[in-house]
Amino acid sequence: MSKLDLTNREREVLLLAAEGLTDKEIAERLGITRGTISTHWTRMRERTGTINRAQVMARSMSHIVRESEAELARTASLYQSLVETLEDFAVFLLDHQRHNISWNPGVQKIIGYEEAEWTSLFGDVIFTPEDIAAKVPENEQGTAERDGRALDDRWHVRKDGSRFWASGVMVPIRDHNGETVCYSKVLRDLTRLKRLEERLTEMGVDVRTIQ
Repeated sequence: MSKLDLTNREREVLLLAAEGLTDKEIAERLGITRGTISTHWTRMRERTGTINRAQVMARSMSHIVRESEAELARTASLYQSLVETLEDFAVFLLDHQRHNISWNPGVQKIIGYEEAEWTSLFGDVIFTPEDIAAKVPENEQGTAERDGRALDDRWHVRKDGSRFWASGVMVPIRDHNGETVCYSKVLRDLTRLKRLEERLTEMGVDVRTIQ
């Protein structure tokens, strides 16, 4: 429970009201009666020490926002502590415009960027010119948003311009309302394996038959 002791149902009522829904529409959405909605508003007025619905929403919503921001900060801290231990994987977050907003040691080891430079760039920087022209970054983000994940097995570009084959995945990070906050991307350098597969293919070996 929060400091205002809002129940989960009261939070739902507040969030739907904030979207502009009427009590009738909220009741239909939640599958409860309008009388129950009125009871929730009365309890929230008493709990928040306010006299009308507008004041209830103003105080409660500001509290929910602060609480959500604090929870996001705690989650981000735990996330960063975890990914900093993964040196064999490049793990980073991107915002909705695909700007890099986090870094881990694997980014420097695999892609070649230090943290300050990396977070000043867009994630598209690792894609080849031909993939950028084909709008692969945009399509990957769209697939992740639609399907919950997008695989990324292809050639990428390091800071020094050399190419590496990476197997990766992008997933959306969503808040408790299901809204996408940012995207997480994980890449693993499999260049040596890819080169071996290419060599075997040149020799006429079907790598799919190798166990």
